[in-house]
Amino acid sequence: FKELFVPPKGEKVLPTASGMMLILIGLCLGLAAYNTENNTLFAALSLLVSLIVMSGFFCWANLLCARWRLETSSTFRVGEVGEIAIVVQNARQWFSLFSLQFDVECEKSGDSNQLYLKDSLEPGSSCRIVWRYRPKMRSVTNIRIFDAFSSFPFGFLRKHVAGECQREVRIWPARIEYRRLRTVGSGFGWQGKSTKRKGTTGELIGLRPYSKGDAPHSIHWKVSARQGTLMVKQNASESQARYSMEVDPGGYLWSNEEVFEKMCSLVASLAEDLFLAGDLDYCRIVGGPTIKISRVADLESFLDEIAGLELGSNAKGGSGSVYSNGISFTMLDGNSIGAVINGVTIAKA
Repeated sequence: FKELFVPPKGEKVLPTASGMMLILIGLCLGLAAYNTENNTLFAALSLLVSLIVMSGFFCWANLLCARWRLETSSTFRVGEVGEIAIVVQNARQWFSLFSLQFDVECEKSGDSNQLYLKDSLEPGSSCRIVWRYRPKMRSVTNIRIFDAFSSFPFGFLRKHVAGECQREVRIWPARIEYRRLRTVGSGFGWQGKSTKRKGTTGELIGLRPYSKGDAPHSIHWKVSARQGTLMVKQNASESQARYSMEVDPGGYLWSNEEVFEKMCSLVASLAEDLFLAGDLDYCRIVGGPTIKISRVADLESFLDEIAGLELGSNAKGGSGSVYSNGISFTMLDGNSIGAVINGVTIAKA
């Protein structure tokens, strides 16, 4: 009960618009009661004061044993909808939780929203309040609950407490349409140095047990019959082009932020397309380590680095080398961005 009179740091009780009106009516009623010495007016004033006090007590009690945490989508991308959710839990044993409100903001862009617990929450239960957030800019930022408050039950007073929840998220650049300049070759459509790796064509390099999703024509029926279990042929994929990407954020290459953002979008789009085609080998930001792209998590790590890239920045870390067919990015005529291999432009946005 000490918190009713000495609130902890960051907590406060403020009147709402209707509460201010009620307080004004109470002041006028009190002035009239003292001037006229009318007991009826004194009784009405007592009821108003009791109503305000009880409103403050209940909105304070409503926040007791309320628990919440912040959850976000694993990835965010400019222009695409991501999910920000507040999981609210009622830790009480006897009483329901009512009418909580949360102020959520994205620090870098300044986007904010109010999320409401519209229905009562039974003791021991929990629920999710979701904000469908569409980012507008590439960044590394914090999404946080900076305020939580309750105006239950009458709406005359509002009890505020600090949200004390935040999560760092990386917002990837938007995908961009680009023109692919094809040359004679295989794989993604560009000619490059061949490597031999496991694939679906070429010479037989081994056998392995059948996995869900393997094509029926890849099953080695004779060996499967001898061993009593399905075995799948592993072949070498020949003449498969493999590419590496190097990104230079140096200010001398890019004339302004708009061109730099277009470059980041082209890098992200090209990296995803090459990865889906199985043609992406290594990625590196100048000044940073080389990332071997062998799984989805590796690609996401590279896109996370792109999310925090700044014009003229120099990533911390040891120097690295980009292997195989190195793709670099440069500014072409106007505001166009080109992807270049050995001086030949192979894609343009």
